[in-house]
Amino acid sequence: MQQQQQGRAERSEAQRSAGRLAECGPQAASLAPDRFLALAQDLGATAAVLLPADVLVINDRYAALCAAPHRCPSYGLTPGCPPHAPSPAAFRACLAGYRLVLVFKIDAPAADLLSDNRKSVAQAIHRIAAGLEQAARSSGFARARGMAAGSCRELFCADEADCAVLHGARPCRHPDLARPSISAVGIDFAALAAQAGWPFARIDADAAVGSEPAMGLMAGLVLLD
Repeated sequence: MQQQQQGRAERSEAQRSAGRLAECGPQAASLAPDRFLALAQDLGATAAVLLPADVLVINDRYAALCAAPHRCPSYGLTPGCPPHAPSPAAFRACLAGYRLVLVFKIDAPAADLLSDNRKSVAQAIHRIAAGLEQAARSSGFARARGMAAGSCRELFCADEADCAVLHGARPCRHPDLARPSISAVGIDFAALAAQAGWPFARIDADAAVGSEPAMGLMAGLVLLD
C-alpha cells in the first residue's frame, strides 16, 4: 500500500513537470533545448548537461554483464532489461536519429548507494527521466526517449508477481515513472561522465568509510531528436 501511494505521488509530480515546458509553446523545442537543464534541476537533479548524441559510447560488454558472470536479479523480468531491451547494435542504429542527449545526475553519499537508500535515489532518477521525456515531447521533441539507472522491476514492481507488459501484454503499471535501463543497451557511463565533466569512480565499501563521507552519483538521460 505504501509503495502504491508513493507511486501515485511520483506520477503526479512527473505529470506536473511535463506541463512546465508545454507552457513555453510549440516553438520551445526548436528555440531552446537548454530549458530542460533548469527543469532537470527543478525536478531534483544535482546537475545536468546537454551533449551531442554521438558522444555516447556503446559497449557490448556492459550489456552482457547483465547476464554473466553474476546475473542481475532483474534479468529477463522487464522490457527495459536484457534480453528484452534493444541490443547494443540496435541501440547504436537508433542513436543515428537523435541530435542531443540531456544527461543528469543526483549526487549521493557512497554509503547511501551501498545501502537500501539506493532504491529511493534510483526511483528519483527514473522519475526525473520520465518527467523530462514527457516535457520534451509536449514541447516538440516527438521522439524524446528517457533512460535511467536501475531496473524498473526492482524499483516499482518488486511486490508484483510479474511484469504486466511481458506477461499478458497488459499496459505498464507505472508508465509515468519506469524507464529503460542505461546499462541494458551497453551505454558506457564512465565515458559519458567524463564528457559531462563529472568525476566518476567505482563505489565500494572502502569508499563509504572514512573521516569525510565519500560521494557517488546515479544518472539518467533523455535523447532529443
